[in-house]
Amino acid sequence: MKQVKRLSKLHYLDFYILIPYFILCVVGILMVYSSSSYQLLDSDLGTSSKAIKQMISFIFSLVCMSIVYRINLSVLRKPKIMYFILALTFLSIIALPFIGTTVGGAKRWINLGVLLFQPSELVPLVMILYLAANLSKNDTLVPFTFKDHKRSLLVSLCFILFVALQPNIAGASMIFILVLALFLFSGLSPLFTSLALVGFIAAKRLGTVLLLSIPTNWMPQKFSYLVTRFEVMQNPFIDPTGKGFQTSNAYYAMHNGGFWGLGLGNSIQKKGFLPAADTDFIFAICIEELGLILSIGILFAVFFIVARLFLLAIKSKNLYYSYLYLGCGMLLLLQVSVNVGSLLGYIPMTGLTFPFISYGGSSLLILSITLGIALNARATEIRETYEPQGGIS
Repeated sequence: MKQVKRLSKLHYLDFYILIPYFILCVVGILMVYSSSSYQLLDSDLGTSSKAIKQMISFIFSLVCMSIVYRINLSVLRKPKIMYFILALTFLSIIALPFIGTTVGGAKRWINLGVLLFQPSELVPLVMILYLAANLSKNDTLVPFTFKDHKRSLLVSLCFILFVALQPNIAGASMIFILVLALFLFSGLSPLFTSLALVGFIAAKRLGTVLLLSIPTNWMPQKFSYLVTRFEVMQNPFIDPTGKGFQTSNAYYAMHNGGFWGLGLGNSIQKKGFLPAADTDFIFAICIEELGLILSIGILFAVFFIVARLFLLAIKSKNLYYSYLYLGCGMLLLLQVSVNVGSLLGYIPMTGLTFPFISYGGSSLLILSITLGIALNARATEIRETYEPQGGIS
């Protein structure tokens, strides 16, 4: 038995995650080009300008993913590093009223020059890293107690509150469910989790009833959009040329597509009928142009990555890595579920993008880094298992 040189980390890439990711990003660039070209042409702009920006964002995201893949994950577990990341994220959120850029009537973005960065999109990833490090502190799964995890709960609630106050209720709700899932995995009573979810759903239903049945003059102006979104959720065709314009035209787009679609580039609704056709409602354009069958294939690619991450979480013998897999999988699952759920009218419109498909460098970057962390955990775990002493022959 002799010592041999350790294999490069690239040998341990998980292609079950990487290949669907590449496919989704390429499809995303094509769909961004198709869904935005008519609007850009009508505005006397280059029809491929948004697609080129999306391609640049993809290349930049790929570079960041490769950097994240190569770092030592044990560094992210160090308290000083983790608290620095938490503080930086928190400062970027509270600084939005002063340095933020208004897009679509909401001041949630920071203009970094190369892209518009939305700090609330970074929060779920930061919470995954923080909770994975905190909940696996002793590398053993112990029963969850509020006393032992009061700091984790406080930090989580603080971020949820400040994201909600942006206002970004959809983002805050998603972070709440993500945190709840990680706490459940750590040994939180299933009964308590069930009660929390039931309470969350009941609060949503009660909020819907109250918003639609009582005067809302008391509500701060920046939260007034909630009333409109709940009204549209109840009946998208209540005002098809006003309040329900986006959702009703998304329904028309999906109806036009049928099973096989109108063909790439042949969407009718993108021609001035469906605002945000390349962002929030891009999956409706996918159904209209590619058809229901191919669109389900796109969903399958996302759910395949999610299932792979959950499988790794179950099989992993390292608690920290297991939390990372679970958190990354839940983040992806929640984002696609919320996007498609709001598109179909099951939940109010949220503004969350479809993972890897929608136009937007900020979302693509964060999700690419998220998968980079999962790929890193997988490669490190295999290395630690098969090459504990630098490799043997």
